[in-house]
Amino acid sequence: MRLPDREQQELDEIERHLAEDDPKLAAKLTRPAPRVPRRIMVVAGMLLLHVAGLVVVMAGVTLSSVAVIAVGACVVLGVFAWFALRVWREHRE
Repeated sequence: MRLPDREQQELDEIERHLAEDDPKLAAKLTRPAPRVPRRIMVVAGMLLLHVAGLVVVMAGVTLSSVAVIAVGACVVLGVFAWFALRVWREHRE
C-alpha cells in the first residue's frame, strides 16, 4: 500500500532529521536484523552436539565397544565444559 505524496514527504523528512540527530540509531534502524540471534544458534548447536554424544554413547553400549562409549562420553563432557566456560566468561565480564 502506497502512502500519499504528502505523507511520504513528511516521513522522509522525519527520517532525515533522525539521521542528523542520531546517526548511530539511524544506521541501526536501516540495517536488516538477523533472522536468529547468534546466542540462540550457539545454544542450539551445543544441544545438538550433546544429543549426538549421547547417541554415540548408546551406540557404544549396544555394540559393547568401550572405545565408542569413551568417544561419546568425551563429546558429552566436552560440550558441558564448553558451556560452563562460556557462562563463566560472560559472568566474569
